[in-house]
Amino acid sequence: TCTQPQHCRALPPTLQPQDPTRVQPNLRKCFEGINQLQFKGPVVEGMLSAEGEAVPFKTPVNTTQAKGAVERWLLQ
Repeated sequence: TCTQPQHCRALPPTLQPQDPTRVQPNLRKCFEGINQLQFKGPVVEGMLSAEGEAVPFKTPVNTTQAKGAVERWLLQ
């Protein structure tokens, strides 16, 4: 869940759908406790906390299915 919706709505328009990893610098603004996402190509397989704790997703998120809509896959 986005803990600060005003920051999530303000994600830079420069985020390119071809490179979903460009959302990384904005994660801490949107989600408390998420420091980084773990990508394998266009698929998000898990997340990392600032303390280095890894949390794998039960169901990986394929960013290409969102057709470039970062807000769609980011909030899954």
